[in-house]
Amino acid sequence: SSPFGCKTRVAVCCVCILNGACEPLVARTNRGLHQMVEQKFNEAIQRIFQRWTTLALATEQGWGGRDSMAKGRQLQAEVIEYLSAASRKKRPPSWENPGDCEDLAYFLYLRLDELFSTETDDGSPMEVATLCLRLFNSCQQGDLSFANQVLEVCDSAPQPDLLKSQGSERIEYATEEDELLDKLDGMDIDEESDGDGDPSCEAQDATVASMAMAQMTQQVPTPNEGYSKPRDVPEPIVDEDGFTSVVKGRRKPR
Repeated sequence: SSPFGCKTRVAVCCVCILNGACEPLVARTNRGLHQMVEQKFNEAIQRIFQRWTTLALATEQGWGGRDSMAKGRQLQAEVIEYLSAASRKKRPPSWENPGDCEDLAYFLYLRLDELFSTETDDGSPMEVATLCLRLFNSCQQGDLSFANQVLEVCDSAPQPDLLKSQGSERIEYATEEDELLDKLDGMDIDEESDGDGDPSCEAQDATVASMAMAQMTQQVPTPNEGYSKPRDVPEPIVDEDGFTSVVKGRRKPR
């Protein structure tokens, strides 16, 4: 069933009312008005979502994966369903009520996070929610002036340059320990990537290291370098009786 109830009066003659001849005409007229209002509403809300820079970035740059474009259309359909369900409440939402706008803005904020892992802090969900609610309320009253105004403004305004708008990646950790572990893992990756460097650079580093080692080797004295050689110690002389003669210096034994 359409969320847009007929709020338009149709003038008929008293004779036709008494005879019941105008009932099919009124039904056909209301049905045609419903279709026209619903079509205009769908066109206007589609323009609003197409001009939403955050959503355009998320879909064009694939923040939601390969199905990002489909998720963008899904979000628009969910908002229409949200408004349709809210219109059946005892007190339907109104764009003039800040609380109703905040509820729809929070719904948009959550769905952006769930569909695209995106958090918006630019206030755009509140702006989009207010526009959607005002568009819905006016179309419910059979007033298409705001819908036509939305279409005119969106069609005449230049398309946003998405290349000049980029999102920023922000990682939030549950605990300080998780943040420390993530940074340590990043350090390991950096060290591994450093090991896969240019072979020419590695050869150059090895050459420099070899030259430095050779220079250090030349500066370190070898064993006994700079020292006098020990004097030759004469071997002891044993005579025929088995006595050993003591030799002093280079003197011959007596």
